[in-house]
Amino acid sequence: MAIGHLVRASLHDAPAPCRACTWWQAGADKERWAQGVEGRFGAWGMLYRDDDTGRTLGLVQYGPVGAFRHARRLPAGPPSSDAVLVTCALLEPEAGPWVLQRLLLAVAGETRDRGLIALEAFATHLERPGAPHLVPLPRAALEDIGFAALREDGEVALLRLDLRGLVTVPVAAEGVVARVREHVRERRRSRVPAR
Repeated sequence: MAIGHLVRASLHDAPAPCRACTWWQAGADKERWAQGVEGRFGAWGMLYRDDDTGRTLGLVQYGPVGAFRHARRLPAGPPSSDAVLVTCALLEPEAGPWVLQRLLLAVAGETRDRGLIALEAFATHLERPGAPHLVPLPRAALEDIGFAALREDGEVALLRLDLRGLVTVPVAAEGVVARVREHVRERRRSRVPAR
């Protein structure tokens, strides 16, 4: 499995409902919006792809708070000006729940590496079994990786993850993880039961 950036050049890899969606941008022209955000901020999303099929299994959209005009009007808002806002996610039916977690952790790591101090996201505790488009995001999934509530209004909460305490994984550990993944892939391909 591979995680990659969502930018204008990779938008064709996004799940179909996300390609033209401008709900968070309050109806702005998607191409013009993406060009502006990429120029000021860089990538504005992450894609999770299956290495074997190349198919995108999940996506999260994020960026500077000011890029998402709709966020100013949501219950529990507005988001803090010092945060990067994670707006939504879309998971394909065959994606496991860990896909969202991996995407969120990748966004957190990249945001921290850029020197920014926090992620925020609107969330709900309402269950939506089988719903691929996650708006607001599932509160439990965010809390599992360290987000905490800033404000709540009815069923919607604004959650925040302070990134100043995150520690990056050393490069040596990344190599170990890559070798384990390759071993698992080889086992799957050969269908040899693990001992």
